[in-house]
Amino acid sequence: MTINDISEYIKNSDREMTREEFLEAIEIFKEDAEGEALYVSEFLRFGFAVGRFEGNPFLDDLHLCNQMYIATVQGNAELKKLHLPYLYLKEMEYYTLVNSYSECVRIVNRILDLGEVPDFCMGACLSQAIDIFMGCGLTKEAEKYVEAMRVFSNVCDLPARNLIMIDCNLMQAYAFMGRRKEYEYFRKSVSRYPENTLDEGVMSIVKLYVLGSEALIDSDREPTREYVREVCELMETGAFRTGLTADYAEMVVPIFKWIKNDVAPEKLVEYVLLMIDASEIIADKLEMYSLLVNDFKVDRVKYAGVYNDYFETLKAYYDNDCEIRRHEVIGEMMAYEMEKQYRARAMTDELTGIGNRHAYEAEVDLIIAERVNGKIPANVIVFSMDVNGLKHVNDTYGHQAGDDYIRGAADCLKMTMGNYGNVFRVGGDEFAAIIRATNFPDEEVVALLRKNLSEWSDSYGNHLTMSVGVAKSADNPECNIEEIIGIADEAMYKDKRAYYQQTGRDRRQR
Repeated sequence: MTINDISEYIKNSDREMTREEFLEAIEIFKEDAEGEALYVSEFLRFGFAVGRFEGNPFLDDLHLCNQMYIATVQGNAELKKLHLPYLYLKEMEYYTLVNSYSECVRIVNRILDLGEVPDFCMGACLSQAIDIFMGCGLTKEAEKYVEAMRVFSNVCDLPARNLIMIDCNLMQAYAFMGRRKEYEYFRKSVSRYPENTLDEGVMSIVKLYVLGSEALIDSDREPTREYVREVCELMETGAFRTGLTADYAEMVVPIFKWIKNDVAPEKLVEYVLLMIDASEIIADKLEMYSLLVNDFKVDRVKYAGVYNDYFETLKAYYDNDCEIRRHEVIGEMMAYEMEKQYRARAMTDELTGIGNRHAYEAEVDLIIAERVNGKIPANVIVFSMDVNGLKHVNDTYGHQAGDDYIRGAADCLKMTMGNYGNVFRVGGDEFAAIIRATNFPDEEVVALLRKNLSEWSDSYGNHLTMSVGVAKSADNPECNIEEIIGIADEAMYKDKRAYYQQTGRDRRQR
């Protein structure tokens, strides 16, 4: 196999690459990466498209491959300028697929810090950042990138097919934020593009943006018959199939939340069945339906509210059909749903609803896997936390009050740190948080946590306090993750001793 063979395969193959072929291609790129960075980018784009299915054996390999080529082009000024922004975009896609949104934001900032970035890459970067924050429901964070995109749209030099997608992104973002004036402005802007300058695929995607944005901005009213007719016509003409790819499926979510009990859900089911047939022909498996129905098989927050609606609609449709194969498909869906719920329970603390020790250890394992030359990433921040006075509450007011105390601590942690990283209950009254960020304002966050804790009270008038310790890999570059955790623990114990001294409490009362 040569680089030309791989390039030809990427462009023309109608089957998935085998793992053996993938590994052989990796070795070829290792030998000649510096001179073939363009093919590297093509290869990665292909591989990440394949990697949209859960359990894909290439996904982590591709991530490591991408990081390897980022390191390669860093040493060549010309290649760095040409390819680094696009390789960073692949990093963003990977972290989006594995739900590491804080890492996505870190990559966004890296792209923005590059200074001179191709307009196409900058548009894609800002669009991805907006999608991430809107998908998580973080409106304030999304607004910053929406405004940056709006400024960018006025100065960028891009062809019409790219400019209309930027306007569509802004239209949808303002609809999501409920800012009708700005939404109307970009809705009109989108309508001004001459259709003869855009191909059918782009126009169908634009139509999805328009319909989805209308459903978002008018989410409180019932859809008109005309609106339902438009959706159905879009499906029947085939334009829907042209536009509804993995990248654009999220646009359909508000449409089908809005149209509840009309003919359109049945059209959606017919479309999903069509996609299942296609996937069986191409890959002899049923995962393709997950792109449309099953949350991309990635538990992204923005799909949680509509998943059950899709599932019930599909189930009703299949139950009325006597074909055995379709019953087998719904069985696969039910099995997946049960497996997903089991996995979620296994990683969730039952009392508080936050991550448990298993989830915490999985996060630590991920950090270990990201080591380069034996060193963990420089953006790891570990918080070690312990609730003060829990034993006193249990002994005085009973264990129900103690459980309320623990839940209150978890709620305060989620409220304070949930937007930055992951929080965990790792023991009875022990909590932890792992955040991935540079220049993180840990002192301000700890102060905010203490404020939120002090404002919480239970039915007996008890207020919360916690002992907190923080450790950063950036401050301890030679330490492994276990040592970083140890430093955070020691800082927490020091804070605990200070708490005892200030309050005069008996340590045995914790």
